[in-house]
Amino acid sequence: MGETYDLLVIGGGINGVGIARDAAGRGLSVCLCEQDDLAAHTSSASTKLIHGGLRYLE
Repeated sequence: MGETYDLLVIGGGINGVGIARDAAGRGLSVCLCEQDDLAAHTSSASTKLIHGGLRYLE
């Protein structure tokens, strides 16, 4: 039988990785699925909250 996870996150953009990281930090077992490399593309459903703030960290 396969592995069992508490949460499946589809998409390794900034939103998906952020959700997966937060859930793992709360003790959930997380499976993150991404078609390409992590953070290879922009999240399609961006709220612009995280994207807009990253440039100011440089």
